[in-house]
Amino acid sequence: MVISMAPLQGFTDAPFRNAFHRNIGGIDKFYTPFLRLENDGSLKSKYLKDILPENNSGIPVIPQILINNSKDFLFFAKIIADNGYPEVNWNLGCPYPMVSKRKLGSGLIPYPEEIKQILETVIPQTHLKISLKIRAGYQQADEIFPVLEAIKTLPIHEIILHPRIARQMYKGTANHEIFIHTQQQSVFKLAYNGDITTTTNFKFLQTKLTETNHFMIGRGLIANPFLGIEIKNGFSMPELEKRHLFYQFHQELLLHYEKVLSGESHQLNKMLGFWEYWSLLFSNGRKLYKTLKKSHKINQYKRLSSGFIQNEAFIN
Repeated sequence: MVISMAPLQGFTDAPFRNAFHRNIGGIDKFYTPFLRLENDGSLKSKYLKDILPENNSGIPVIPQILINNSKDFLFFAKIIADNGYPEVNWNLGCPYPMVSKRKLGSGLIPYPEEIKQILETVIPQTHLKISLKIRAGYQQADEIFPVLEAIKTLPIHEIILHPRIARQMYKGTANHEIFIHTQQQSVFKLAYNGDITTTTNFKFLQTKLTETNHFMIGRGLIANPFLGIEIKNGFSMPELEKRHLFYQFHQELLLHYEKVLSGESHQLNKMLGFWEYWSLLFSNGRKLYKTLKKSHKINQYKRLSSGFIQNEAFIN
């Protein structure tokens, strides 16, 4: 069984991946937040920096790209290949309107022939394995089927399906039945992504998705960094061990952002963004989060967060 970490813009960048891999573990593959070109066709240095091998040493990383034409795909494919990666993941799932309305991410799903043409152009010109991360549809949950039909003869390495439509964003529940139906109809290997937040709902998913051996987890892993380990071990980690590992993980991230972000407000905002998820680890989490948000100085934040990690009860 493979457990991978889904990309989450603003969270799962190289410093996060490094800290997670060194201190927590349990993840077989990390997908980067998508690389994209700016409106003027330029590439921000932060995107390149995020995939540089020296910033991902010893971590199993797969770069993800957000494109809607073969020229941009090949541009990124060369950068990714030149940096020694064997695989590129194409984002066809991002649901945010500012992306999808530009025929990027999930906005390209209603155009299966365009997806096919892009892949037919790119595949002969790169040795990279190509995987897709896709939603069930843009407006309807059956829009994935024309896409799969259009590309069925192409050597796609894997398809990661999030069984929601774009209009749902992350609301409601993932449609397990559409995943199963897609798996039955598809010639491709399918990985599952969506709503894995506890070991209990993972076990339930396993009973339904018996042909699936790759599960991608996003927000569930941010909220509970131990979820991957506990899924693989089949039992909860002892609380004392959780405290130690989470403290080490937290401190590595904090030290990094203190070095690279100027101004205490930027440092605080970055760490508080994580605590919106991390608070779910603690039985009194929402109250802790509200208290942390009142921090005006980084030293105040350090004192409060260290006290919480070492003394507050974890949710079992």
